[in-house]
Amino acid sequence: MHSADGRFPEFGVDLGLHELVAPPDGLKYRLLSTLGPTETALGIWRTYRAAYELGVGLLVDFREGGGLGCLAAQRARSMVPDMDVLVLGTPGPSFPGWCQGLGLSSPLDYSEGVLRALTSQLRPSFTHVAEDPENRREGDLEVALRAGFTAIVHGTHLSRDDLQAIAEKGVPLVMCPRSNMWHGLRPPPVADAISLGVTLGLGSDNAAWNLPDPWGEAEEAMLIARSQGLRGAPAAVLEALMVGGYRAAGLEPRTVEEGRRLHAVLVDAYSTGILSAADTASAIVRRARAGLALRVDGSHLAYLSKAGVY
Repeated sequence: MHSADGRFPEFGVDLGLHELVAPPDGLKYRLLSTLGPTETALGIWRTYRAAYELGVGLLVDFREGGGLGCLAAQRARSMVPDMDVLVLGTPGPSFPGWCQGLGLSSPLDYSEGVLRALTSQLRPSFTHVAEDPENRREGDLEVALRAGFTAIVHGTHLSRDDLQAIAEKGVPLVMCPRSNMWHGLRPPPVADAISLGVTLGLGSDNAAWNLPDPWGEAEEAMLIARSQGLRGAPAAVLEALMVGGYRAAGLEPRTVEEGRRLHAVLVDAYSTGILSAADTASAIVRRARAGLALRVDGSHLAYLSKAGVY
């Protein structure tokens, strides 16, 4: 996601995608340029705090503004310690200082030589691909694959052949279905990606228009898959929700193991009906919600168990 955009909620609702976010003159870049370092960090912190409250375990943040943009994110990150945050930077002032990887809005913004140098230096490396038909016609996927990006984002206009290619290369795809729908783009090819075995993650893209809500993204992805003719999507969507982001980032998911600090969300499975559901994976995707969940650690679980709640 792009965290700092959350400093300006719901701006430009009457504008198209390129008018809003195309660098360097899109409205978001003009708005972000009005913020000082402290204001930027506080805006990012507000997004991180919302993500924490919504149960996010891993947030991969695309930060504009070079190394200084990453520094603002690192400052915000220090105020939300119990959530994994991976700060990806883009070339700019003091880059790549304070950046933990590379995050680009499009591989078409740089020459292939520069891209290869960046991706060899900074890993993981993410880039938007096929977010709209124009970028896809210009060959953004091919450029991204040749440059060696470790993961791609959106994939809205990828064909079955494109998806087959990334599946064979083992390149994960992070879909952002609610963002695509908000900006008037077509739904991402969820059904084809699942059918072809693409490693999937879920993202919420710009915090200006989407809260970082993993539950909402998962349900939207499953609804899209069903509308595209794939009825057996729940397990794959649940996998994308729970571990796909970690795999896309090249990280190990935070599994539950004895002696390891717990990193979990406890869902009210009684009130939601999950306990009596005929299909558990479908029920979790459709029924788990932030208002019916509690972020917990080991001490919380011990208390809830003694109280007869867990």
